[in-house]
Amino acid sequence: MRVLITGAGGFLGGALTRRLAGRGGLRVSALTRRPAPGLPDAHVVDLADGAAVTTAVMELRPDVVIHAAGRAYGTTEDLQRDNVAAAGNLVSALSRLPGGTALLLLGSAAQYGVSADRKPWREDAPCAPAGHYAAAKQAAEDLAFAAAARGGSRVTALRLFNVVDAAPRGQQVFDTFLRRSAAALAGPPPRQVVMGPLSAVRDFVALSDVLACVERVIDRGAWGERINVCTGVGRSVRALIEAAAARLPERIAIEEQDGPEGLGWSVGDPARCGRLLGLAPSGDLGAVLQGAAEWVAAAARDHARSDA
Repeated sequence: MRVLITGAGGFLGGALTRRLAGRGGLRVSALTRRPAPGLPDAHVVDLADGAAVTTAVMELRPDVVIHAAGRAYGTTEDLQRDNVAAAGNLVSALSRLPGGTALLLLGSAAQYGVSADRKPWREDAPCAPAGHYAAAKQAAEDLAFAAAARGGSRVTALRLFNVVDAAPRGQQVFDTFLRRSAAALAGPPPRQVVMGPLSAVRDFVALSDVLACVERVIDRGAWGERINVCTGVGRSVRALIEAAAARLPERIAIEEQDGPEGLGWSVGDPARCGRLLGLAPSGDLGAVLQGAAEWVAAAARDHARSDA
């Protein structure tokens, strides 16, 4: 089976590329915005360039495309280009292939918007995206499913809740905390980390569970679905980072400053994921937190050596 992964130079796309490249029976190719040494069969393609996308797709002729590319920050124009236009170019290119290439989109829990009753989001809930990023992700999902309905192709969207991993690779709040903690441990006391608002309640899901869900969609042929990738467990951002801080070799004080916090609550219902994929992401993040503490300690030692 030929699998093509977009956004392979990023956090999720890179992790998926490395994981699937190690599986037998798959031929994995990658599309990146810029050169990414170490990735197998990587091709530098700007997904906003429709002609370049079509050329790459026609050359690689994938059986499955995992669309992990996208932009979470930037101007409205940036978000539209790198989320909506990019997805449109990809869908258009895939429509030219015979045989119905399957498309797996990595979406976002932000597509649901603000909850009025704080009940876990189900996939049949109407989406009312709050913010330009969420709106762009929803628009990309809508156009992919509309194209599938017109042409009979196969599409599934995984709506990812807050993905966390032991090593910080993105720009989410947990990543920021880990980097700042490493810098604080490397410096003199008192050791303090300053963060923005930490009261928001989120459904944090381990990266390993996200990767497993992607594999299950492909292995089971679970196409034509919208599926939450979540645990169903809500916890505040402060609770998560305090749990990580408790595992550090030295105490760090966490100072919370005022500022915008985005959605105050976002928790998903994992029932459909369990039913269709036979996998329920775990709310126990102990392994992630322990790994994160080890990463911080190692990064702090590296900081100290480089400053010596």
